[in-house]
Amino acid sequence: MTRNTAPLERTETYHRYLDAAEQAFIHFGYEGASIRRISADAGAPLGTLHHYWGSKDVLFREVCERRFAPIQAEQLRRLRALALLGRRTRPPLEAVVRALVEPPMAAGEGDAATQDAIRKLYGRVLTEPSDVVKRIVKDMFRDATWLFSDLLQAACPRLDPEVFYWRQTCALGAFIFAQSFGDRMGYALADARAPADWQQASDEVVGFVLRGMG
Repeated sequence: MTRNTAPLERTETYHRYLDAAEQAFIHFGYEGASIRRISADAGAPLGTLHHYWGSKDVLFREVCERRFAPIQAEQLRRLRALALLGRRTRPPLEAVVRALVEPPMAAGEGDAATQDAIRKLYGRVLTEPSDVVKRIVKDMFRDATWLFSDLLQAACPRLDPEVFYWRQTCALGAFIFAQSFGDRMGYALADARAPADWQQASDEVVGFVLRGMG
């Protein structure tokens, strides 16, 4: 009797397609990632996108959600704990910054390829100019971003609102750049190396942001 392998084949194709789409979005951005290229890299028919996702933006959202959902959950867990603390006392600035910075930088720890993919995808989606991406990212990161901003402001009560705005902008920019473009800066400086210790990298980013916010 011949075993029906269709469900298994569909599952393998589905995940291969997600992996290929992730690499295409990282390297070419949302607009530059063609469905033809993704299908070819995945070894899948051109109709695979419409069969599983229906549209490119739905595919993009799933690529992001499978990587970022655990990160967002951990960020929100830590930020909400600080919000509860903030009802009684001012939230510690360092704890607020670490709650945002550490989960994405530590994601995939123990698997260098996964960690590199998460880091690069995270940086790509936060700097992607596409209106589709900005809409999806705003929706995905809204809760954590707003709560982080509120807690950061509560931790820096003496800062003038305009000063706070620019320092927060620069702090987030430093974090995003370190997360996604460090290797590019490394090439420019002829020192293209990735951090061997991402906890140390997190500590450096957190320390830089704290000095900037102070």
